[in-house]
Amino acid sequence: MLRVSIHAGDIEERCTANQLAVLDIAYDDVAALATYVVALKMRGTGSIAQAKLEKYPRWAGSIWLLVARSICQVLYRKNQLPPSSKVDKRCAYATRICAVVERATASDHAVELGRVEISQRRNKRGCYTATFDEDILGARTADFDYGCKALNHSELLMRAICWAYYGADTFGPDPALIIPPTMMVGGVLRFHVAALAEPAMTGFRRYLDSGTVDCDDNDLPNAELYAIFLANG
Repeated sequence: MLRVSIHAGDIEERCTANQLAVLDIAYDDVAALATYVVALKMRGTGSIAQAKLEKYPRWAGSIWLLVARSICQVLYRKNQLPPSSKVDKRCAYATRICAVVERATASDHAVELGRVEISQRRNKRGCYTATFDEDILGARTADFDYGCKALNHSELLMRAICWAYYGADTFGPDPALIIPPTMMVGGVLRFHVAALAEPAMTGFRRYLDSGTVDCDDNDLPNAELYAIFLANG
């Protein structure tokens, strides 16, 4: 399960007292195109009815894209995000918020996968800078404007992700499932791990290094192992 915790203030200052929202993303169906159950709880509002994000590709694109799509399903009940309203001088705003993505399983508890800080830019209402970081794909920064009469911190995070990864306040295309080219070697269908795009390449290498699978060639493995990784890794 992934847990996204949104807080007021800086990353180092986050605690239960300044927690603004919690988003839980759990598997409903583990497959190459997975289905997730998404739950959101916001301070002052409480829990919102669960939603499902269906047929989303595993190990494809930034983890923040999965977070944004999940928030959209809970808030809008669909995979499309309407454009945000025009920012005006009377909009509600935040000075600084942060969020952390953590993975929790039976064997791993609270392993951080990504973090972001969103801060007011030039002390101007509705103007923000978002600085993202994540385990495999690294850092990304975006300046953007967002404002409405009532501030939803989850939506602010979602819009920040859109600006950082799509260059707009709405979604671009879903990331494509990463499938490497294959070749026959000695009668076995294989592929070059180096041909994989990130984050699939690092994810698959960690899968091979975990000791849970047998692989006769870590650089040119059996293509069947990659299919198993997408479905279960």
